[in-house]
Amino acid sequence: MTKVSRRAIDPKDFGYYVNNLWSVFTLLDSKEHVRALFRDLFTHTEYKMFAKRLEIARRLLKGQTYDEITSNLKVTNHTISTINNILARDGSGLKIADQKLLDLEKSYQRKRETHQDVLERRNFTKNLEQILVKNIIKAGVRKADQILRRRTRETTSRKELSY
Repeated sequence: MTKVSRRAIDPKDFGYYVNNLWSVFTLLDSKEHVRALFRDLFTHTEYKMFAKRLEIARRLLKGQTYDEITSNLKVTNHTISTINNILARDGSGLKIADQKLLDLEKSYQRKRETHQDVLERRNFTKNLEQILVKNIIKAGVRKADQILRRRTRETTSRKELSY
């Protein structure tokens, strides 16, 4: 079980440490970087606990019952209840994470369908020029979006949080 030190720490210093933690999460550019940080910061057990808690929240938001979650994830009713209470109070972080993952899953599904369409030669009604122009525009928008996101992450990481 994780324990917090009994020695008191200056709240101002602690706020600085927490702000650094949040900043580093916003500054990381890839899943691999986040994975490496998590593996360094958390024990294997903590890593699994966080993953299960997120999955419990997602399943509760989908409307699954405690029994279904317990049997599939091998967790106790107490753990499910704790996450359910967080969702009932606010749970905005878990809800945002769930929505981001749903959007990602939809994006993957669209890509699979598009790939399948190409494989089945359904979309050959467009001429090559239209496809090239569309791809060039998409690539430019993606690059601009990456630059804007990186600048936003850097800007927000520099801001001091007020307590």
